[in-house]
Amino acid sequence: MKQCPACNRTYANDKQKFCTQDGTVLVDAHSASAGQGETVRIDSAELDDEITKAISQGLPRTTGGGFDPYKTTVSSPAETSAIQSPKTESVAPQAQATSPPPPPIASVPPPTVVPSDQAAAAAPVAPQPAASSAAAVASSSGPAKKRSKLPLILGILGVLLLLGAGAAVAGYFFVLKPMLEAKRGAIVEPRRPEPTPVVATTPDIGKTKPETPKIQTPPYSPSAYVVQFVNSNANLTGKLAEHYVDFSFYYPSRWQKDPKAGVAGATNFAHVERRLPPDFTQENFAVGWYSSAGSEEGDRATFHTLAESLSAQYAQNQGFLDYRKVSEGSTTAGYYDGYEFRFETASRNRPDIKIWGRVIFIPPVDGSNNGVTLLMFATSLAPEVKSVNDVGAKGELPIILESFRFGK
Repeated sequence: MKQCPACNRTYANDKQKFCTQDGTVLVDAHSASAGQGETVRIDSAELDDEITKAISQGLPRTTGGGFDPYKTTVSSPAETSAIQSPKTESVAPQAQATSPPPPPIASVPPPTVVPSDQAAAAAPVAPQPAASSAAAVASSSGPAKKRSKLPLILGILGVLLLLGAGAAVAGYFFVLKPMLEAKRGAIVEPRRPEPTPVVATTPDIGKTKPETPKIQTPPYSPSAYVVQFVNSNANLTGKLAEHYVDFSFYYPSRWQKDPKAGVAGATNFAHVERRLPPDFTQENFAVGWYSSAGSEEGDRATFHTLAESLSAQYAQNQGFLDYRKVSEGSTTAGYYDGYEFRFETASRNRPDIKIWGRVIFIPPVDGSNNGVTLLMFATSLAPEVKSVNDVGAKGELPIILESFRFGK
């Protein structure tokens, strides 16, 4: 066994001469342990034989068996200095033991291009001190430490926790929540009976007339200061008898009924008026007739013509001054849909008295050809009415509109 006197590193190979760590000449381990004061003797013949053998093993051989300097690589300067050191230096025994020579300076030789057919033979066999050094370090460091299993256990617990939370959420939305909603619906909302489907047959338009849907109107609750008017055909003649319609309404008891309406030769079924003494009109209401097609859809195309015709008659009235139609379109009268036009004018005898009017056409509700015309007038003498938009909305006319009903 060999030992380096400088670093005390040991080598099992007895043929190794130099330390791979610092290049110091190795000595016998037994002589080194005896003490540094002893003289180390080197057999030059034996050293030369080992160096020659190392060089001959490291250099490639040619096919002819001799050394070809043009086909081999030269060993590194570190090896050369290590070989020449024992031959040229004569080291005193005391100096060799006390002052080890400095480590060789390694240099990188220039690359040599080797032909491809001799690349395998030209590759030098270099010593591998790093492997032995790594092995020595590995042997001295002891066995590798075991990795902790705590991160793995924590990771598994985290995954199980997430799976449990997901299962709880899914169970709530897919199991518990539907059960709670079903229970709540069973308690709050009782089960309703399923409606029985009604099969309606399409009427033959060519033979029968389509039925007009009946309008269900609630009964009117009159006050103690109103009077009911019920239409009757007992005394009617002419167009009024031909287009008779059953209807009724309530009007304030202090209003006056026109005796010339609802009799033979009259133009209106009814006419009532709110007067200011001695003989000034504040509000009045009249019911006439018009020839209908039997429904609102059928009369929709003729409403504008009816409005234009009646508006033209008012424009030619000698008692009106500066007549003007204000608006025209669909409207409602109490519980019934209709069509109206509005106008404003003044009294020719009293230009300071403004007159506002509103005419509503209401189609029949029984499918007949008899529609009714509601005529409403208000003057500036009524303190509640200030414009045409107040007619039927303010004053006492709204009582009549709300109580108007078709039928007996």
